[in-house]
Amino acid sequence: MPVHQVPRVDRIERDPLERGGPVVIAGGAHEIPAVGRWTVPYLKQRMGGVEVTHKRSRNRQHPDFTAPTIKDWFATGRGPFGELLDAMTTGPADARARLLFTGDEHPLVKRRDGVTTESPELAALLPDVRVPAVVPADRLYTIWAWFSGAGVRTWLHYDNNGCHNLNAQVAGRKRAWLFDAALAPRLELFPAGGPNPATNCSAIDVDDPARRAQLDALPRWEAELAAGDLLFIPANWLHAFEHLGDFNANVNFWWLPAPNP
Repeated sequence: MPVHQVPRVDRIERDPLERGGPVVIAGGAHEIPAVGRWTVPYLKQRMGGVEVTHKRSRNRQHPDFTAPTIKDWFATGRGPFGELLDAMTTGPADARARLLFTGDEHPLVKRRDGVTTESPELAALLPDVRVPAVVPADRLYTIWAWFSGAGVRTWLHYDNNGCHNLNAQVAGRKRAWLFDAALAPRLELFPAGGPNPATNCSAIDVDDPARRAQLDALPRWEAELAAGDLLFIPANWLHAFEHLGDFNANVNFWWLPAPNP
């Protein structure tokens, strides 16, 4: 099957965004103050001593579903944020890729039933985050921050909150693979009631050469994000990222799809 490049546009209105497929808004994240500001020295100065939880893996895969136990799949560590940033960006490359900070443990913002909750651990970062104009404020659901070094690969999955996802590349670079939600039955999601509770994840390791022919038989979309870009991922589309920069920072904005008329 041909590989499609995600279209790149300079700007887009909200309604066409929600009705279409994935799209990169080139430079669209520059309205977010964190872009150009979130460097390792800046983040360490702002909250280097704050204790945070992060994800750990035996290798660059997050989660690493090839590991022997469920404890290994979802392994975490905890320590000062500044030390985590140092470990992500210095030392052996394979060790840097084993670490990943996501909003799973520390969502920047959650909004449920009209009530907004902000992360106490990441409070120092909130002034640097501005919700892009294309995100409908009345349907905002969650805002996450992500931090990583080079080489991290996120496992192929869809976001199980049922939301659209606007991924802002704040620092570094990422490469994305995306598959239409309609292809989920052909991507071997872990079954409900099985040993793996992450039923929004595919059983296919996209780094496994033995699986490439199966994946290449399906249409997919690819995109590369540079600092300042926005990637729109429609609700329920499957995606996997490869983190390419020596230091990568992202902010994700999730919002609920418009109700059916």
